[in-house]
Amino acid sequence: MKRVFFFSIVILGEFLFFPKIYSQEVPVQDKMFPNAVIAREHYDRLKAELSKEGDNTFKTMFDKHIRGYAEKVMTSGKQPIAAVSSNNNEQGVNIYEEMKSIYYLCVTYAFNQDQQYLEKAVDYLTAWAKINIAEPKANIHEEKYSWAVEGYSLIRNIVSAEDRQLIDGWMIKRLTQFEKDNDLRGNNWGACLLRQYYLYGLVLNDNKWINKFKKTYPEWVKGNLCPNGTTTDLLARDAFAYHAYDLSFFAKIAHLIALYEGYDAADNFYMQNVGGGASVKRCVDFWKPFMMNTPKYGHIEFVDTEYEPDKKREDYNKAYDPSSTLYVVDELYEFDDSLKEIFDKYRGGNVWINWRSALSALRWLNNGK
Repeated sequence: MKRVFFFSIVILGEFLFFPKIYSQEVPVQDKMFPNAVIAREHYDRLKAELSKEGDNTFKTMFDKHIRGYAEKVMTSGKQPIAAVSSNNNEQGVNIYEEMKSIYYLCVTYAFNQDQQYLEKAVDYLTAWAKINIAEPKANIHEEKYSWAVEGYSLIRNIVSAEDRQLIDGWMIKRLTQFEKDNDLRGNNWGACLLRQYYLYGLVLNDNKWINKFKKTYPEWVKGNLCPNGTTTDLLARDAFAYHAYDLSFFAKIAHLIALYEGYDAADNFYMQNVGGGASVKRCVDFWKPFMMNTPKYGHIEFVDTEYEPDKKREDYNKAYDPSSTLYVVDELYEFDDSLKEIFDKYRGGNVWINWRSALSALRWLNNGK
C-alpha cells in the first residue's frame, strides 16, 4: 500500500512539474483536417502567403472574398435569425446569405484563430440547428445549406461537445428527410442529392451516409452522363446553362474526394468510364468548344426544353453566354488544368479571381505549374 502511495506521489509530481508531457494538447490547426473546404498543403501555403508583409495575389483575393465578408458580419452587430424552413420564414430571412455568413466566419477563423469568429459561427450554427428543418422533396433548393456544412467541417472538432451534438443532430435530421423523400432523379437533382449525402457523411464521419453515396452513385450515373459527352440536363433542357450546372455537382464531389481520399482518387472519379465511354471529363470536353469558339459552336438556349417554365426565363431563346457558367469552370479546373485556356480567354489568365478558383489553382501551383 505504501509503494502504491509512493508511486502515485511521483506521478502526480511529474504531472505538476512537467504538464506538457502529459497534456499533449492537439494544436487547433491539426484538429481542422481533413475538412470539406481546403487541403492541408494548400492551407499551409495560403497561410504562409497571408502572413507576408505587403499585398500579394493570395492576400488580395482572401481579403476580398473571405475576410472582408466575415468582418462585415462581425462589425454589423447583426445577430443570427433562423428560419424554420424556406416555406416557413415569417421574418423573410435570406437563408442563402446566412449560410454564406457561417461559411466565411469558419474559413476566416481557420486562418486567424481569432476566437470571436469561432464564437460567432457557433452562434449562427446553433441558432439554425435549434429550429430549422429540411423542406420535403426539395433537395436541390436545400443545397444552399451546404455552405454551412462545409464551414462547420473546419470547426467541428474544436467546438464544445454540447454544441457539436446539437449541430450534428440538425444535419442528421436533414439527411433523414432526404432519405425519406427518396427523390433520386436522373438529372441535377440526383447529382445534388448524392453530393449532399457524401458531404454530410464525411463531415459527420458517418459511414451510413458515405456508403449511401458510394453504393448508389455507380448505377445512378449511367443515366446522367452520356457516352457522346452530353448530359441528361443538356438533352432535357436544351441549354448549356444546365449542362454546366449538372457538372458543378460532379466537381463538388471530386473536391470532397480529393480532400478526404487524395487527388489520385479524385482524378479517377473525374476521368473514369462510367458506362459506354461516358465520363465527367468527356462531358467537359464536349462542352469546351462551345465556350472557346462561340462563332462556330454557338447554341440558342432552351429552345427545345421539356420544362415549360424555361420559356419564361430571361435567357430563353438567346445565345449561350459562356461567361455565365465560369463559376463551374472555377471548380472543374482543380481536376483539369487544360481549362486554364478558358481563364485566359475570359479572365485574362487570372486564376486567383475568386476563392473557389484559387482553391483549384493552388493544386497546380504546388505542382510547379
